[in-house]
Order: sequence, then C-alpha cells, then structure tokens
Amino acid sequence: MINRNFFYLLTGQFVSQIGDKFHYIALSFWVLKTTGSSAKMGAVLAASLIPSLVLGFFSGAFIDRYNRKIIIVGTDLIRGLIIALFALLFYLEMMNFYVILLMQALLSVNAAFFDPAIPSVIPQIVNEKDLASANSKHQFVNGFSTIAGAFLAGIFISSFGYLWVFVINSVSFILSAGLECFIHIPSKLKYTQNEERSGILEDMKQGYQYIFSRRVLVILLFMVMIIHFFVGSIEVFIPVIADVISRDGAKTFGFFQAALGLGTIIMAIVLSIKSISGKEKTVLLTSVFCIGLLYVAASFFKGNEIVLLSLFLAMIFLFGCCIICASISFKTLLQKSIDNKFAGRVFAVAGSVGNAAIPGAMIIYGVLLEKYDYQALLMVSGLVLMALSIISFLLYKEKKDDRGRKIVSTPVT
Repeated sequence: MINRNFFYLLTGQFVSQIGDKFHYIALSFWVLKTTGSSAKMGAVLAASLIPSLVLGFFSGAFIDRYNRKIIIVGTDLIRGLIIALFALLFYLEMMNFYVILLMQALLSVNAAFFDPAIPSVIPQIVNEKDLASANSKHQFVNGFSTIAGAFLAGIFISSFGYLWVFVINSVSFILSAGLECFIHIPSKLKYTQNEERSGILEDMKQGYQYIFSRRVLVILLFMVMIIHFFVGSIEVFIPVIADVISRDGAKTFGFFQAALGLGTIIMAIVLSIKSISGKEKTVLLTSVFCIGLLYVAASFFKGNEIVLLSLFLAMIFLFGCCIICASISFKTLLQKSIDNKFAGRVFAVAGSVGNAAIPGAMIIYGVLLEKYDYQALLMVSGLVLMALSIISFLLYKEKKDDRGRKIVSTPVT
C-alpha cells in the first residue's frame, strides 16, 4: 500500500528541485555572462550557502518547537514568492548583482529551516522498518532531479531564455507547497510543563546537551563530517585527474561526473528495493572503509589513456555507490537513534557540519594538489579514511535493554 503522505512529500521535493536546478544553472551563467567575473559568480554561490550553514546551528530549535508541516509548506511558499519577485525584477530590467546577493541569501535562510525539517518529518510519516527504504527513495529523487534538471536547464535556457527559467522555479516551489499541504503529520510528543516554559535559547542549549551527552550521536555527526569532506575532495580530484590522464580533460571530466551521478542513482534504487534495516551501522562504516580502499587502489592505477579512463570511471562509479550507502545509513541511524522531539536540532547541526565540510575540503585539497601529486594524496587520504572507519566502528557501541533490543540513544556513562 502506498504511503500517501510520503508520496506527496517526494512529489513536492521532485518538482521543486527540478525548478531549483534550473534556477541555479541559469543564475550562475547569467551572472558570469553579464559581469564577466567568476569572483562575483562565486559570491552569489556563497550567498546561497553561508546563511543556511550558519543558521543551521540554531534553526533546529524552531523546527522542534513549532509545527513542522507549517515550516515545510511556509518555506517552500516563501521561496516561490521570492523567486517570483526575482523574475519580475528581471523582466523590468531592475536586476543587479546586489539584489541577486540579497535574494540568494533569503533563499538560503529558508533552506536552513526547510532542509532539516524533511528528515525530521520522515520518521513521523514512515514506519521505522521502512526508514532506510524511504531515505533511499528520497535520495533517488534528489539525485535524479539534480541530473535531469541540469540536463534540461541548458536546453530550456537556450530555447526560452532566462526569464522563463526563473518563472518555472517560482511555480515549482508554489506547486511543491501545494502538494505538501496534503501531508498529514502526526502530532509530536508533547512537551512537559517545564519544557513549555523554556525559551528558544534554552531549547538550543538542551539540543546541544542532548547531542554531546550521547556517544553514538557524536560519532554519527563525525561520520557526517567525514563523508561530506570526502565528497568535497572527489569534486577537486576528478577535474585534476581528468586533465592529467586525458588529452581532452573537459570531456573526460564530464564522463567522470556522469559516472558519479550514475553510481548514486543506481545505488539509491537498489537500497529502496533491498532493505538494510537493522544493518545500518555495518553498511555505514563498511561504505566509509570502502571509499578509503577505492582511494588507495586508485593511487596505483597505471596504463595508457584508455586503461586509466576505464579504471577511474569504475572507481568514481563505485565511489558514488558507497557515498549513497553511507548517506542513507547515517540518516537512518540518526532517525532511529534520537527522540523525535530533538530531530530538528540534530539534523540542523548535521546539515551545517556537512555543508561546512564540503567547501573546507575543496579549499584544502585545492591547495594540496598544487604542491603534491594526486596519487600520493589519494593514497594518504584513503589510508586515513580506512583508519577513521575502523576507529569509529570500535567506538560505536549500542546498548541493549533486558529484552535484547538495541538502545542507541542512551547517554554516555
């Protein structure tokens, strides 16, 4: 039987993310074309990320205190209206660089509330045994909409121009909000009288106390940081490797990106069909270990251009598979490990940690690759990642109750 609530959530996400990818590509090219400055394009992309990253350390308390459905519907509706204003200003030729920065920052502020609300809501509308499958379907929608949106955006821009791309994105967010109105989210656990009297700052404090008093959550958030860090690293590695091993680096880079996307989509489909319920810890830490192993193996790749291209395509495809396994596993573990009334705070922190790790990795590896050979960096990175996965496996301990059931949210003693 189809879970209608989850269906409406996924459909809304698919529609809005297709439109959002249109907007992202159109805006990037328009800024670059009109200003001729890659620095200004970078500033626009930074304005899309930084507010969400910073607010993520605080927004969770609002998600846990107030109605999550209203937050999800409201932020999608607000984003639709912001982009509608964006399209109007573009049509009236009143758009400029500073207006773009402001609007991208406002969109990012809304994302700081919307993004962690989604994984917080999923356990409220999906049975616990189906969480891993639900997260896999959600990941598939994210991956497919990103690839489809990127593919269609270029065609649409060349055929209809920038204005209609912004109009479509506005409509997509408003339509997504409309679909989300049909979602029924069961009431959260009621607060105690003392919790009702506490303010937002006290809620934030309690959230961080909750996280840092539980070893499992600390380890999972550490794995979130590690996984996102190495996602950032691969984004730096693959254009460098493409340029080194191929006479047509740009074309090879495109192949590598396609292999990465294909790996993520195929594995998301597999995990939506084949359940990993109860095996999330093993899948998570094994996936991270395998990413390290892939890096080490890739450091030994040798041969002519065709051989190297084939080996790296296979390695990057498997990297995408492992990343999805790890991502779905840690998300499911977090959902199962926490009291849902803290879910917004935990996922908001996880999102900020992950969002900070990716650009951090890009900066660090960008500097290192100017000084060191990519093969040496692959070897060292892989060995470090394998060691971290083993250490995390040893530290990650699940307690059991008197019936032998796992209790993963107990405080560290």
